[in-house]
Amino acid sequence: MRRVADPRLSAVFDSAEAFRRAYDSEICAGGLLIPGARLDSGVAAGACQVEIRVARFAPVEVQALLAAVVPGVGVAVIFPDRAALDDLAERLDHEPPGGAASAAAPAPGTLGARLHAMTVAEKMQLGLSGDRDTRAHLLRDTNKVLHIYVLRNPRIGLDEVQYAAKLSTLSPDALKFIAEHKEWGFNPTVCAALARNPRTPIPMVLRILPRVPAQELRALAKGGGRMPIVQAARKLLSA
Repeated sequence: MRRVADPRLSAVFDSAEAFRRAYDSEICAGGLLIPGARLDSGVAAGACQVEIRVARFAPVEVQALLAAVVPGVGVAVIFPDRAALDDLAERLDHEPPGGAASAAAPAPGTLGARLHAMTVAEKMQLGLSGDRDTRAHLLRDTNKVLHIYVLRNPRIGLDEVQYAAKLSTLSPDALKFIAEHKEWGFNPTVCAALARNPRTPIPMVLRILPRVPAQELRALAKGGGRMPIVQAARKLLSA
């Protein structure tokens, strides 16, 4: 019997920032709603191939599972293994389309331009005292030394920490700081974000896994992630 090819869908983002928003809000949680996507009649479940196109970057193909068809809106998919998308997100943080030579300078007068003109020492100091917008910019800075300074800012909110815990580009020291914090390290949502982050060291995830909500544990136990974490999640659920 001839095997029917998996459906193919395409998700197009007109800029790296557009992809980053979708990555932080949806892909980090395990899935994506592809606006305008359609499926042939009768296809509503099973595996599919998703092509991710971001501006002028080379497209990335990833296997997914069909989750839902939303009439007039698009198709929702789940990524059992999002490693390729994590790698894409990290490349977009470090490489402008067409290479470094083609990178556009931040618009004059903007926060990005002010940060661009600062020394590393000045950014460190700003990380400790800057406002919310500044903290968001510095958490995305490619200089990972800065991330820990942002997390030490006394004005940082829990929602910002939850966002930071999802970032696959966050420095190892920053991830460790979050996991070992006397409040954040015991927050179920933060722990779930750290457990899903492919850059969080496995021993650290295993320590905080008992603090992850049961619903998130069940999602981790289904597989698609790093096997020691999958096995540990299954063991916790069986207990």
